[in-house]
Amino acid sequence: MITPILQMEEQSLRQHSKEELNRLNQAIQRLTVEVDSTKSQPCEAERGKDPPALQEEGASGSAKSKLAWLEAALQRAKQDMVRQLREYQELMIVRLGLDFEIATYRKLLESEESR
Repeated sequence: MITPILQMEEQSLRQHSKEELNRLNQAIQRLTVEVDSTKSQPCEAERGKDPPALQEEGASGSAKSKLAWLEAALQRAKQDMVRQLREYQELMIVRLGLDFEIATYRKLLESEESR
């Protein structure tokens, strides 16, 4: 009776964890691609308003700030994924402990019933 409930909760937890990890992996991949494309693309400054030297300086600063933001977002996504993985591992340890406890009580009940 208890085991099917735990199995359903375990399956639900695993499914949720897998979905969350997949979502985080996709976010990391998307951010990595964006960071790489930002690194490889020169920024285009508005032409004609500022002298070319100022245009290059502004474009460089804009690209650098966007790159810094993307790298920070990537780092946050990686940290979030690590946190989710740790939580999942902790829950699996708890689950194993509960499974062991259930098996112990089941054996006790079976030995009492056989008397």
